[in-house]
Amino acid sequence: MRRIVPPVIACLLVALSAAPAARAQDAAPAASAAAQAYTFATGAGLLFFYVRPDRAADFEAVVARLSEALDGAQEATRRQQAASWRMFRSAEAVKESAIYVFSFDPAVPGADYDPVKLLAEAVPAEAQALYEKLKAAIVRVERMGLARLR
Repeated sequence: MRRIVPPVIACLLVALSAAPAARAQDAAPAASAAAQAYTFATGAGLLFFYVRPDRAADFEAVVARLSEALDGAQEATRRQQAASWRMFRSAEAVKESAIYVFSFDPAVPGADYDPVKLLAEAVPAEAQALYEKLKAAIVRVERMGLARLR
């Protein structure tokens, strides 16, 4: 019986050490899809942010910093994005959440419109704190690619 235990333990250790690699492989397609979540291949798009009403001021502070980053963009793609990136707040009062809409028309093909990534590029020293504010403020985010009819 003692002779069986070491090989069983060795097999378990090999299996457990392979498990993270298998999970990483399974996560790769999900990460790839997430990386493209804020691109708009159709040429236009919207992001809807549903924000906790008591955190709207925090969200708007982050949006103000995002606007500054867009206005000061040096990279050509980011400047193109900034030219057609519009930000709105719903004028109608909704008690569950404040709704903000980011509009991209035209959207730069292949460009990533993830506000967190843009902030990380533009203001890396502030990025984590800004992300934490967003995370605390946002209930959910919805993405919509748009196809032009006219």
